[in-house]
Amino acid sequence: MSHNPAGWPPHLKGAVTAALLVSCWLFASPLLNAVFILFTLHVFSLFLRDTCGLQRARLILLGIGGPIGVLLAFWKPGLQFTPYLAVIAINLSMAYVFGHNLLRGRPSVLLQFVTSAHLGPSPSAEFIAYLRQQCGVWLGIGLFSAGLALLALVAPPLRSLASIVLVTLLVAQALWFVISHEIARIRFSRTETWQRSLSLILRRDTWEKLDF
Repeated sequence: MSHNPAGWPPHLKGAVTAALLVSCWLFASPLLNAVFILFTLHVFSLFLRDTCGLQRARLILLGIGGPIGVLLAFWKPGLQFTPYLAVIAINLSMAYVFGHNLLRGRPSVLLQFVTSAHLGPSPSAEFIAYLRQQCGVWLGIGLFSAGLALLALVAPPLRSLASIVLVTLLVAQALWFVISHEIARIRFSRTETWQRSLSLILRRDTWEKLDF
């Protein structure tokens, strides 16, 4: 059985993490909110370090954001950090993954995904443009969802409506993931399938081939 550096079996670490997050979701407590905030900031800081290469930003986030978050958890119990802080972090991460190269005029992450992971036929200029458009769509969804989650976090009267919109967007993203592959298959005669893409996304070695 493989172990992580701390000596915990991976499945046990995952179970403990899941139990922690479920507890934060089910039980309203400033202490659990503080734990959730620190956990979310820690995970997001790893993204800043490992994917974005922003070690200083990671240290600032942990050194300043962590204490401020814990203070707000006890001082402003009306702020609902669970689950909205995680929604913000996830969507900002998604926006960076899809938008960073796009805004710099470099090969999009989807083009890299198609050429280095799927290893399908050489993409045409029209298909490359389509992939850039898709990156723009996912960038916009990520930024909009992060902003909406922030609004839900700080504004209780709008929380119910924001939650409905966020869940609707989540379902729409899942549907669009399938539809966009079908559009590529029909319009550009591509061989990639959404099932294969999903399988590749879940593999760690796929991400190691991509330059964000």
